[in-house]
Amino acid sequence: MAEWRTSHITTSLGLIGTTGGSTWPAARVLASFLSRLGTNGVSQPGEESSLMSSRILELGSGTGWLGLAICTNTSPSYLLLTEQSQGGALEHLKQNIEQNRTSNGIDAQGVVMDCCTLDFGDHDEDHPVMKANWDFVIGSDLVYLPELARSLPETWASLLRGPSKPLILYCHTLRRYDDLDQALFENAKKLSLHVFELPDADAFHAFASGKQKWDQLERAAAHGSDGVPCDLFGEQRVVVYGISL
Repeated sequence: MAEWRTSHITTSLGLIGTTGGSTWPAARVLASFLSRLGTNGVSQPGEESSLMSSRILELGSGTGWLGLAICTNTSPSYLLLTEQSQGGALEHLKQNIEQNRTSNGIDAQGVVMDCCTLDFGDHDEDHPVMKANWDFVIGSDLVYLPELARSLPETWASLLRGPSKPLILYCHTLRRYDDLDQALFENAKKLSLHVFELPDADAFHAFASGKQKWDQLERAAAHGSDGVPCDLFGEQRVVVYGISL
């Protein structure tokens, strides 16, 4: 299956207190992973994407590169990109969305795409993100400070306990910050979240369908007794995870 066409985004590295001014490698890995998701397995030529007609929330959208790639290559019914309130990242995200709407044919496809502020740990039930129904929640390389290793799992848990119980896919560069990796997975475990490595489209569909046998096998293979991935300390690699309760 051919890789997705991707949007040209202008980055700005002058943002303060945020990494939102750059498109990080994990976003490109997640785009490649999503491009291979057909309705039942690995996408075949002419087959609809699993993202077709879905409602998608992206956490920590940064430049908007991943969201724009999704809109350019699939037809979700609604896509909401979010960024934190500090550091100017949201303003930069809005500029990139408007810059690319017409040039990448997003308006012509009829995709509704918005952006708004969402700080991890902001779980006010009246927040529009928490009240909405989502099919997918996605994000990539969002943990670069200790507080994010705590607040990101809290946000996952709030969304999974909300009205829609979405499929959460998170792409993470393991061993970029070893201590933060360990804190992220330990905090997820404290919130009764399960973290599964998804190496391919077949693994994704098993995760999405909740197959009990696969669930048990993957949980045993991917994690030690403390809930942290067994290969946490080793070579750096980019991993796509499925998050569930």
